[in-house]
Amino acid sequence: MNKRLEQMRGLLAELEKELDACAERASDPGFSAMELPIVIQEIVDDLQPLLTPYAAVLYWYLFRHSIAKNGSPHLRVSTRDVQTGVVRSSHSSAAENTISLQKVRETFRALQDIGAVRKDGEPNLEGTLYRVLIPDEIEACRRFRAERAAREPAPEVTEAEIDYYNVRENRLKVYERDGYRCRYCEKQLTRFTATLDHVTPVSADGDNSLGNLVTACLTCNSQKTGRPVGDFLAER
Repeated sequence: MNKRLEQMRGLLAELEKELDACAERASDPGFSAMELPIVIQEIVDDLQPLLTPYAAVLYWYLFRHSIAKNGSPHLRVSTRDVQTGVVRSSHSSAAENTISLQKVRETFRALQDIGAVRKDGEPNLEGTLYRVLIPDEIEACRRFRAERAAREPAPEVTEAEIDYYNVRENRLKVYERDGYRCRYCEKQLTRFTATLDHVTPVSADGDNSLGNLVTACLTCNSQKTGRPVGDFLAER
C-alpha cells in the first residue's frame, strides 16, 4: 500500500509540474533574444535605481533564470535557494556567510511591493511560482521615466513636426501617456504587445501627431482597421 501511495504522489507531482508549465506558456507569449538588450537597458535605467542592493541582486537572479534563460517570465524558486546561492551577507567573513531567511523574505516582499515580481502560484517541492515583470509593466518605473523626462530640456520643434508613429522614442511616449493600456478594451499591455492606432485613419488624412494616436492591443487594432473610431466602437 505504501509503495502505491508513493507512486501516486510521484504521478501527481509530475502532473502538477506539467499543468504549471502549460499555464505559464498559455499566459505569456515570452520574449525573443532580440528584445533582451533593450529590456536589460531599461532595467538598469528605470528599475535598478529604485531597488536596494539586496533587492537588485535578487531581481537579477530571477531575471537570469526566467526571461534571460528561456524567454518565459515565470520560474519557481525557494527562499532556501536564495539564502544559499544568491545573496551573501556583508556582516560575516565566514565561508558560508548566508543572510537570514527573514532577510530573504523581506527582499521578496520589497520586490513584490514595487511590482517587480508577482507570486503566481502556491509553493511545492521546487519552490514558489513567481512572475518576473519588466519596467514597461511596473508602474513605479513608468513614473520614474516620466519624472526623468520632465527634467530633460524639451527639443525646439513644433508639435506638428514630431512623428509619434515611426520614431521609437516617440512611440514610447504615446504608450506611457496611455499607461500601456489599450484605449479600446483596457487590456494591460507592454512595449512588446502594444501597437499604435490612428484615431483619424491615414486614408482620411490622419497624421502621426500625438493627438491622433492611441495605444491599442493587436486584436483591437486589427479589428478596427481603417475605420473611424466611432464606427468601430459602435460595433463592440
